[in-house]
Amino acid sequence: MTSIALLRRSGMSILALLAATLVSESASAQQSPPLSNRDLVGEVTRCRDIGSDSARLACFDAAATSLAAAGEIAVVSREDVEQNQRRLFGFNVSTLNPFQTSGNPESLSSISANMASVRDLGRGEWLITLDDGSIWRKTDSVVPSFSTRRQYPVTVRRAALGSYMMKVANDPPFRVRRE
Repeated sequence: MTSIALLRRSGMSILALLAATLVSESASAQQSPPLSNRDLVGEVTRCRDIGSDSARLACFDAAATSLAAAGEIAVVSREDVEQNQRRLFGFNVSTLNPFQTSGNPESLSSISANMASVRDLGRGEWLITLDDGSIWRKTDSVVPSFSTRRQYPVTVRRAALGSYMMKVANDPPFRVRRE
């Protein structure tokens, strides 16, 4: 075979390879989810597992392009997420909560703290401030029997239909809502 025929054949192979690559990239671009639904950091970390240097570099380049196209990105530690879930416990922030994945219920079902202060508002209403800064209003007719001058251990847990129950020391629990 002459060198011209070999060049033509290899040129055809290169063109065929290029065309196949463009078609597959076009198809994958159409199938890839929008930027807001993609795990951009996961894309970067998956590149580490690629053995070939050139393929790994191409993967990192693609992941970096996706990150750049996403705009402003914040990486939050698992500890920060847990602290924010605790701080927001009792508020209805399901539509605003960036730490809750859709379809999964919040994992935090109760919090424990110490009572910092209690204020009797009259008519059976009480405001209870916990040492974490959260303020809870008693909403039912249960009459608490604890002293307002002492600091008791408190547990607030989720109850039925989006309500919350507070248990102070060994007293029976009563309904509360976050203020």
